Amino acid sequence: MVKVFEINLMLRKLLIMCCCLSAVSNSLAQGSSLNDLAHKMFFNILLHKPDSAVYDFVKAHFPVLTQPVVKGDWTIYPPGHDSIPVPIETMYSLNFKKHPLFKAPFKEGRLDILANETKGYEPGFRDFQLWFMFDTKADAEKGFSILSGLFNAVSKSKTFRIVGDRKIAAYSDKKVFDPFNAVEFILTKDELYDKKYKLFFRISAITYFQ
Repeated sequence: MVKVFEINLMLRKLLIMCCCLSAVSNSLAQGSSLNDLAHKMFFNILLHKPDSAVYDFVKAHFPVLTQPVVKGDWTIYPPGHDSIPVPIETMYSLNFKKHPLFKAPFKEGRLDILANETKGYEPGFRDFQLWFMFDTKADAEKGFSILSGLFNAVSKSKTFRIVGDRKIAAYSDKKVFDPFNAVEFILTKDELYDKKYKLFFRISAITYFQ
């Protein structure tokens, strides 16, 4: 497991991220087939019912995500604050070999939970990411095809583009594509190993790879 710390004093950025994540969480709670698949990709963590494969990890670092949802919980300010606290941005990671939904020939997978931490309070999450590592291009292409097939079957709109050596696909359950109500995945070469590939998956289609 990796824990990465980086202090960020940009309060406006925190506000924007909290609002966006709140919107994504509300969208996922609506329970469409696409959203069901998205929840399963992230081990049902956002449903507060983490899969046994990640339960101990989530319980140790984000215990609130193993407890029933309590209406009225804070979305922008944590309890006891009437203004945005100065956070420390952190990331918690868990490596895994098998995934309950994604049956692709990946060598290793990694779940990243990006968080904001304030002294004296439990960390609050700000994003979830999945990485799948492949030993060969053929395995990576197969993984991309499997993931595309899963979401193509339940989506109402999609986008696809190739940027350099990256394939970028996004699927939404809205007839008019909505990046905030979508999933996105990106197939790319590993930046360290030329013959290896990786597949990145996240909720919402606001890509980090413009």
